[in-house]
Amino acid sequence: MTAVSRTIAERYTLLEKLGGDGTAVLWRGEDGSGGRAVALKELTLPTLDEHARAALVERLRREAMAGVDHPAVVPVHEVVVEDKTAFLVMPFVEARTLEDLTSSGPLEPRFVAEIGGKALAALAAAHTAGVVHGDVRPANILVCPDGAVKLTGFGIAKALDPAGTPAFLAPEKIAGHDGTPHSDLWSLGVTLLSASEGGNPFQRVNVAATLYAVVNEQPSFHRTYGALADAIRGLLAKSPQARMLPDQVLPLLAQAASGVEPPAPQRPGLTPPSVFTVLAGVAGMVLGFALFANAMLVHQAYYFFEFAHLWITVGDAGLVLAGVAAVAGGASLLARVRAGQTMLSVSALLALLSLCLLTFVGEDRTHLGLPVQPGLTIDVLVLVFALTVAGVAWFVPARRSTVERPAVG
Repeated sequence: MTAVSRTIAERYTLLEKLGGDGTAVLWRGEDGSGGRAVALKELTLPTLDEHARAALVERLRREAMAGVDHPAVVPVHEVVVEDKTAFLVMPFVEARTLEDLTSSGPLEPRFVAEIGGKALAALAAAHTAGVVHGDVRPANILVCPDGAVKLTGFGIAKALDPAGTPAFLAPEKIAGHDGTPHSDLWSLGVTLLSASEGGNPFQRVNVAATLYAVVNEQPSFHRTYGALADAIRGLLAKSPQARMLPDQVLPLLAQAASGVEPPAPQRPGLTPPSVFTVLAGVAGMVLGFALFANAMLVHQAYYFFEFAHLWITVGDAGLVLAGVAAVAGGASLLARVRAGQTMLSVSALLALLSLCLLTFVGEDRTHLGLPVQPGLTIDVLVLVFALTVAGVAWFVPARRSTVERPAVG
């Protein structure tokens, strides 16, 4: 903060510089006519001829002072122009910007959801009044010590910088369309995800790369989950028509702010499997090797091409495939993937069919030269083991091997 003493328009005294974000400087000041505390946002006007400059200032007054009757909206009382600078006079609010709060790292998801719900309510009120903000970003969201949230900066970007801040632009604005309530909702979604994740998901090394990311890439969610993630994904649909509306998003943000939702999912591999899961997975892999051994030693499957006895060839092939399925199923079960349960069931079924072919089909009732009885005993033991492992596997907690789908749009 920098203390100064400078009077604007013979009325407002600048007392202290509170900060700036490259596009504006914020001052704490005093209204000389009544002594009330005010905040003044200093904006540098572009170099224009007198007529164009007057038109620009008039547009700035019209856009910045558009009336939005909501307690979370900071109104602009007056726009004062001095030399090539415009000052927006507003009530002084003791608060920190969301940008300041996130400068030291990501915020707790519940806190982000609470801020998002209040900011969205303010945006919804503005949209109902026919006002588009045009520059929703962390620097324009104020968070008061008592938890109140204030939205500021209405109309400034629309009057002075229609291009907006690249990393917070909606895809349709990049395509050249005017800002709409839908584009404000997108910018709020980016703002909330930035606060929750600790950085803007679309920010790249240059403007061109940033704009490409906004239009073509899906943001990553590492710390954001549950209802908050659902709300943000709804706001970040690429197509404006696919974006969630405030009455759909507000209940999700309220749920996330209350904390009444499932805990954050653990990343694969961080939580060790249970002892029961390990035993079932190992048993499945042991079953696979037992089936291999049964095929090779008892049924002599290395004489694989026994074309004179088709059922023997099919049975040997099925037994080998059953072994492969069992080994893969056991490994998948260790990773707690539901496909492992299915593979073990398929393995048991193949083992049953194959052993029936190899044991009971044919006139000689031998296993490629070996008597039935010794092979049959091993077959029965392996088959009982296979069926037992396949049944037990379905009691192992497992998840589907699906990848989270990106937001539609």
